[in-house]
Amino acid sequence: MKSKGRKAVQAIGLLVTALYLIPAVLFGVWSLGTWVGLAAGLLTAVGARWWPQLTSFCRRHRLRWLQLGSLWLFVLFLAYSLVLCGLMVSGALLAPPQEPEGTVVVLGSKVNGSVPSADLQARINRAAAYLLEHPELPVVASGGQGAGEDVSEAEAIREGLIAQGVEASRIYLEDQSSDTQENIAFSREVMRENGLPEPMLIVTDEYHEFRANLLAEQTGIESLAVPGATPFYLLPACVAREVLALTKLLFFSWL
Repeated sequence: MKSKGRKAVQAIGLLVTALYLIPAVLFGVWSLGTWVGLAAGLLTAVGARWWPQLTSFCRRHRLRWLQLGSLWLFVLFLAYSLVLCGLMVSGALLAPPQEPEGTVVVLGSKVNGSVPSADLQARINRAAAYLLEHPELPVVASGGQGAGEDVSEAEAIREGLIAQGVEASRIYLEDQSSDTQENIAFSREVMRENGLPEPMLIVTDEYHEFRANLLAEQTGIESLAVPGATPFYLLPACVAREVLALTKLLFFSWL
């Protein structure tokens, strides 16, 4: 790797590190995605910085395969991550139907005590706006109660929708799920038990729509996307975490 190229890669690594570190410090965004992003950025920057030393070491000890393997591993990881980000973008670009039929399903996210996280509030806001535009649609609020949550995510969604003018009679609760796969499957059961129409109109973050709709397809239910906007300072960590989640779904779904 030539000097200019190595410095460019090092700069990219430092930029990625800052992209994750700044939201963590300023907004308290410490999550699995944050640590993954920080690790990727730091490894890239440090690897570029010490590449000449690695090259010299490999030459002295006839370990050319180690140098080439490290380079190819970096290139493949970068390409793989970009492909998954492209899939996320394809989900984010899905437009909600203008004359919809079916049932809106709002996927849960973290509740801090009884207050929706910024991520969940964005989903509530998107769902409320869509439901007020289409008053004929019922809605399922989906999400169980986890650690640090005083109410279920479904209940937090319900209260948030009512506060923005959505009639309580339109809202059904699914309060047992603990992940996206269960959100979809359990919401489908709520729809069936209450005679709610398909397709499932999924409200979630834009980066999350691809996986959510893929899970719906695997569950055997027709779905459409109603993407919401992730708060900008959460997006890097969310995308990094989604890379892991998509990897698990695509290659390790048996885990």
